[in-house]
Amino acid sequence: MIHYYLKKIQYFLFKKYNFPKQSLDYFSNKKKKTLVSFSSIEGNKLYIQKNEFFSLTKKFNVLFIKDTTRSWLNNVDIDLIKKTLKYDNVHFAIGSSMGAFNAIMFSNLFPIKKVIAFSPQFSINPAFSKDDTFLNFAARIKKWKYKKLKFSKNTKYLLIFGDTEKEKYHMSMMPKKKNIKILVLKNCDHNTASYLKKRKRLEGVIDNFFNNKS
Repeated sequence: MIHYYLKKIQYFLFKKYNFPKQSLDYFSNKKKKTLVSFSSIEGNKLYIQKNEFFSLTKKFNVLFIKDTTRSWLNNVDIDLIKKTLKYDNVHFAIGSSMGAFNAIMFSNLFPIKKVIAFSPQFSINPAFSKDDTFLNFAARIKKWKYKKLKFSKNTKYLLIFGDTEKEKYHMSMMPKKKNIKILVLKNCDHNTASYLKKRKRLEGVIDNFFNNKS
């Protein structure tokens, strides 16, 4: 906790971003359904993330949302996203790690039928989580609007975790409800989407859940 507050002071005094707090890319393929893809922290925090799960543009209209300040949705302009999706038939959301957290939280703010979340954190706020993996990112957040995960009763969720201790820790805090399905990958770490992709299982898992096959 001391490290967290020291980092907050450091970032307040010295660290500044010189790009927008979110970056949106919309790919309209004249499909009937739209999917929202939320970025993970992905790489160097001084650069904007890439569009993740890009192959899904073959099947859906896709809005890619990059939380560029890695804020776990706290700095993202939700109203801007809602305006962008105003005329779309939005069905799904997807994300990995921070993006998984953001996808789940967004389902409480906008009607989403199904969410696939790869290795979501229950929280990175030190008041709610003992996991210090993302403490440096937590220290950058000035105003916490979303301190911990919340689920919508109107959305179906597929949460996919690895079997490391930290993965099990966050998984243990997920609510046990009928609309929340949890899948655990054996001998897998936090990189659950990559794990499935390398084994050529990622596309099948996504298709099965979004197409009512699981």
